[in-house]
Amino acid sequence: MSKYLQIIRITFQEYFEYRLNFVMWRFRNLISFLTLIIFWLAIYGEKDKILDYQRSQLLTYVIGVAFLRGIVLASRSVDLAGQIRSGELTKLLLQPLKIFNFWFIRDLTDKALNIFFATIEIIIVSKIVNFSLVLPKNSTDFVIFVVLVILSTLLYFYLSFFISVLAFWTEDVWATRWLLGIVLLELFAGAYFPIDILPSWLVRIIYWTPFPYLVFFPLKIWLGQASINMSIKIILISFCWLIFFFVLASVLWKKGVKNYGAFGG
Repeated sequence: MSKYLQIIRITFQEYFEYRLNFVMWRFRNLISFLTLIIFWLAIYGEKDKILDYQRSQLLTYVIGVAFLRGIVLASRSVDLAGQIRSGELTKLLLQPLKIFNFWFIRDLTDKALNIFFATIEIIIVSKIVNFSLVLPKNSTDFVIFVVLVILSTLLYFYLSFFISVLAFWTEDVWATRWLLGIVLLELFAGAYFPIDILPSWLVRIIYWTPFPYLVFFPLKIWLGQASINMSIKIILISFCWLIFFFVLASVLWKKGVKNYGAFGG
């Protein structure tokens, strides 16, 4: 247990080593969040409902996205690719640590910081725009939301780990991570807008990917827009994607480490 507490301590220290960078990072998140809120307020204007979403529902969705970005769409395992290419992974492999546990502990530390500061940012923006948050209609929806967020967090961790492990066979995974993590993942996860406002044929295609189970479906459940049967189906599909990427990341990691030559500086 002490070694994992040490990982938590070191991770916290890394964040606050360059305080200005940390402050600018949080300020950027706040501005991005506020910009998205202002954008949707401008879209609604005097209207109360657009695209089957009440104004309060859509604003709650945007706030939910800001919160879930810090919990689900955040992973320190992105640093693994750089360690593989530079050769620094060797130091980690020599430690009495399980690699998945090491990165997951770092992830949890990262998420704890994100939750704390995201909550402050949400309070600030809510005071600026002055609106009431839509809450789950019943305790069942809330419990299902929490369960799905846990599954989504684990799913993204193994998805991100899988991308980083590709560095064993490629010079750089930055392009892959940018394409998958920004262009496809955040767009199809519903991190910018609810994906069900898109054409129905496109929505059906997106539903076959793991992305909407990260942000979109948890928030649909929070808003009470999913039946019990649909919620159970969403959880089962999320679990299947989780198992898929867990196995994929584990297999590739074992193959990669077996052929790892510790090249780099």
